[in-house]
Amino acid sequence: MTEAEKPNPVSFEEDLPEIYMPHLQLFVRYMLVTITAVYLNYSPVPPLILTLPKVNLIIAGYYVFYLFWWLYYKKRGANIFMIRLGAWVDTLAATLALMSDPYIIPPMMGLLLIASVGNGIQHGFRIFIECMAGSFILTIVAFVYRFMIIGGRPPYNLYFYIFLIAFAVFYSYLLVRRLEQMRMEAVCASEHDSLTGILNRRAFLTSAKYLLLLNERTNIPLVFIFADLDNFKAVNDQFGHDMGDKTLQYFSQIAESKLRKNDIIARYGGDEFVMILTDTSLDNAESVLHRIRSEFGEWAQKNGLPVGVSFGIGTTRKGVNDLGDVLRTVDAALYDAKRKTGRLR
Repeated sequence: MTEAEKPNPVSFEEDLPEIYMPHLQLFVRYMLVTITAVYLNYSPVPPLILTLPKVNLIIAGYYVFYLFWWLYYKKRGANIFMIRLGAWVDTLAATLALMSDPYIIPPMMGLLLIASVGNGIQHGFRIFIECMAGSFILTIVAFVYRFMIIGGRPPYNLYFYIFLIAFAVFYSYLLVRRLEQMRMEAVCASEHDSLTGILNRRAFLTSAKYLLLLNERTNIPLVFIFADLDNFKAVNDQFGHDMGDKTLQYFSQIAESKLRKNDIIARYGGDEFVMILTDTSLDNAESVLHRIRSEFGEWAQKNGLPVGVSFGIGTTRKGVNDLGDVLRTVDAALYDAKRKTGRLR
């Protein structure tokens, strides 16, 4: 595999944003700090709070910080701590630029707007709230300090600039909140089977890869299970597809009710389901499957349905496990059991 073909490193932390564009973040940050450097260095009026050498030292520190931030991302991937740290560095840097802006109506106050809105849209609603609250507090502090140095009351039109920026931030808050809701709805729809409500194949494969990585690091026991509904075609043929859908839904409900919250169940395709039981033994897993099969069989018999369920079961080896190999092994066990001992096994 060439360097270009290698996937970007990925962190599996729970709070990591669904969509993250570090290349865009780095470009925008470097562009904004460059504009700030040009503005303060070529201004005919010297910086208000800090001397120009100190301003340039802070700007150089900002460049260096994000250079190391980028190298860290390339090596270890994104994580929520680095994302939050970057957002707060942006907010503090924008505050320092605002405090150093020598003009009565400082253009640098736009940086706080960009920092809060940009980080919010990029990183999600939670980071946006933090940045918005931080920007609001720091803006008040910056302006109080500025006019303590300048003396006198703020000019009339400055109040309207601040009001319009505050209104823009609030409007952005409403938009980001709605975008976050739409994103969560889209993610939920993309990860769940529309008929049964459990995970779909795509979401299962993602979760399974993560659990195998966890197994590699911590050696947590994992039991993989394939479940196949026997004679399901006969249910569709004799009772119609509505009853077939109810059968799939009821099996999903039974299986999900017997599993723990840290276990996984997904519809793999058609009448086939897949499960992962975490931190458990084969004996415990078989006991769970026996209860699922027994309750599902009672429901099918009560409704006069010629349907049952068979299972294939297997565990991961200690160390590195390939997901494809694991699934092929468990799938083979399912159909081997059907071929040798009949259905409902």
